[in-house]
Amino acid sequence: MTVVLIGVVAVCVAIFFARAIARRTPSSDDGVASFRKHLDALSPEARRQVIDRMNETPKPSGQSDPDDPGISHGT
Repeated sequence: MTVVLIGVVAVCVAIFFARAIARRTPSSDDGVASFRKHLDALSPEARRQVIDRMNETPKPSGQSDPDDPGISHGT
């Protein structure tokens, strides 16, 4: 009886480990890749590119910037 019980436990442990290994697929590494992409997007180098693009955009003529302190808006 003890031999049967040990055999059943061994089979259950083997099944558990087989399923745990089968769940570990390359798609489970996507979380790490996604996290790295997110951190790269938040890095100063990535933000610098966006800020440079925003600074290069010319303002349309005839429109004033309400946040520009050098322009009087009638006050």
